[in-house]
Amino acid sequence: MLLKNLLPFGSKKDDMYFEKVPYTVLNHEALKKKSRVTIVIPVYNAEKYLIKAIDSVIVQTFGFADITVILVDDGSDDKSKAMLKKFADLYENIVVVYLEENTGTPAFPRNLGIHLANSTYLMFLDADDWLDHGAIRQLYGLMEEAKTDYAVGKTIQVSSKNEKLVGRYESCKVRKSVSPYSIPHIFYHLGPTARMMRLSFLKDHDIRFPEMKYAEDKQFFIDVLTQVGTISTTTAPIYYINRFADNVSLTRQTDIIEKMDTNITVLKYVMEKNLPPEEEKMIVNRLIEFDSITRLFNRKHFVKSEDRQAYFDKFEEALDVFTSYDRPYSLGETIKKPLNKHYYSLLETKEYERVAALAEWATSGGESWVEERDGLPYTIASLQDGTLIPIEIPVQAKVQSETQSGKNISFTIKLSGHLHPVVQAVELQNRDFLEDVFLIEEIIEQTDDELTLTFSKKSLSFLEKGKYILSLRYDDYESVMVEKQSDEKYHIEGNDQTYILYQTNKGNLSIMVK
Repeated sequence: MLLKNLLPFGSKKDDMYFEKVPYTVLNHEALKKKSRVTIVIPVYNAEKYLIKAIDSVIVQTFGFADITVILVDDGSDDKSKAMLKKFADLYENIVVVYLEENTGTPAFPRNLGIHLANSTYLMFLDADDWLDHGAIRQLYGLMEEAKTDYAVGKTIQVSSKNEKLVGRYESCKVRKSVSPYSIPHIFYHLGPTARMMRLSFLKDHDIRFPEMKYAEDKQFFIDVLTQVGTISTTTAPIYYINRFADNVSLTRQTDIIEKMDTNITVLKYVMEKNLPPEEEKMIVNRLIEFDSITRLFNRKHFVKSEDRQAYFDKFEEALDVFTSYDRPYSLGETIKKPLNKHYYSLLETKEYERVAALAEWATSGGESWVEERDGLPYTIASLQDGTLIPIEIPVQAKVQSETQSGKNISFTIKLSGHLHPVVQAVELQNRDFLEDVFLIEEIIEQTDDELTLTFSKKSLSFLEKGKYILSLRYDDYESVMVEKQSDEKYHIEGNDQTYILYQTNKGNLSIMVK
């Protein structure tokens, strides 16, 4: 049955916002029955990947009968509409909404999905991405156990060349009912991926996506995280982002200066919230250090630009927005990464030619070497104009000695750098499967800046055959690889496997299981 614009079932609120675009609905009866989870999928000319996205929801181990899918077509002119009709005919819990005109942003389709949803929890899925088969079961179970309004898991970006973990800090460990501000970079990954929210929380706080060409999800999830109280996280793989070369999204088409315009809009929005300073600083750090320094200057598009002044002007505009508010902290306090501190210092004093030289060095792998100054290590950046810039190295880890005692292998490791971290675990990342990350805590003995790792058959017995990147985990999710100068290999024999500790081509300690 086809139905014109409707209010969500059980609601008497007349919201004119949802009347501004005419739409029709297929399978609207599904919205009368409250489900456990709603998946909202905005669709625009997504014929190539749409089936994979929807199928990833249908095959969920959670059970498709407990899921409602709301697909909002934003005026597609390819085969998407016909494909959606077929899914609606096959499944009564797949609700299809046809907007009669294109809105130019995922904001209205997502907001309409929230508006129409009738469930306990809600997730978003883009029409060219897909969910892990166990995604909903993992997040639903965590939400139910922790009693939070928000949970997030692992996002993996997939291209024809490789896979990359996105926002590792929010999925590096299991956390239950913690403050979002206890996760230092929680505001760095603010896309709609891999997260589940309590629907009543979104509706009670009237949280919506602003209708912007870019950064609408950034502002939305800033609203969520600043109002939610506590959140939960899991290490389980949840969401796969499609970054294949033939998938050209709206975001990838957006000019960097347009992106900065919307980032500045979001910065103003955040400053107007007048949050407690320590909370505000975390969001400002994201909007300035990440969006207005790393993404603006530490990129090849800046180095190749014929109008670099436009970049500097946009940074000045962001700086002016911040300084127009009376805050008890300086913008420089929010900059954390050593390289970005140099960018900021040069930008603040308007040494623009040197900013360009530093960007050329950073993006082209320019000449550098490691040097100790006052007992601390620095990467010395040799710029093309002859300037030498010492960039702090936060943590270094080097094997000092390696011994074999019976069937055990021990490495004594010296830590140095500008930080003095407590190493929490040895992290083993499968080189072929990003989903497989393992932590070993019990093999570590640390005294100040020296630690010993002792590997045995028992400590490695859980590993399957393959190659693993070895690093030391500290500060929850930060990690450093271990330099190994010796090319000596060590073998630990298991029942039916051999564990080999060796030096990689790049001179790091690593593990192979055969």
